[in-house]
Amino acid sequence: MSRRTRRHAARHGARRAAAPRRLLLGALAAAGAIVLGVLAGGGTFALWTAAAPAAAAVTLQSGSATLTATPLDLSAIGLYPGRIVYAATTVRNTGTTPLALTIDPVTSTAAATPFSTAVAVTVGNTSSVADCATGRVPATIATTVGAAGSDLQLTLAPGASQLVCVGVGLPHNAPAAAAGAAASVLTITISGTQVRL
Repeated sequence: MSRRTRRHAARHGARRAAAPRRLLLGALAAAGAIVLGVLAGGGTFALWTAAAPAAAAVTLQSGSATLTATPLDLSAIGLYPGRIVYAATTVRNTGTTPLALTIDPVTSTAAATPFSTAVAVTVGNTSSVADCATGRVPATIATTVGAAGSDLQLTLAPGASQLVCVGVGLPHNAPAAAAGAAASVLTITISGTQVRL
């Protein structure tokens, strides 16, 4: 092997030996750049999350949702198809949160009969007891025993009250099997659900 070939082989061997060292130095430089980038990013993140205490103290207090209703004096004895009897009750929001009113499913104390399933219940806002007694209620929600509850489209603010008219009757198309059936006690429940005004 000539001298020139030996020199070339020595340089080539030196380059081969230096290659892993260069790779290692390159990897360390990249790792150092990543560490510096993370540290710099962390400083920027801290600027975005700066906080200061509120100037005034905040007092938290729980609220309450409570409804009351005056007794409903409603006797539906002697109903026949087409006859509806009415009575008024005052519903008041005695809690501290606004309440949206709904009528829950009407229940009966007796097992379902042709009479109890035919009975129709209406609930609506009224302006006076006299208007309610004569059935002059501008808009009502109609339901039957066991039917799903309904939204009364009425929201009561805390301390507010509303006169509500309840009607119980038999529709004109009540089945003949409903005639002469035993009476039962109906439970009509008005509920309130908290809402935001």
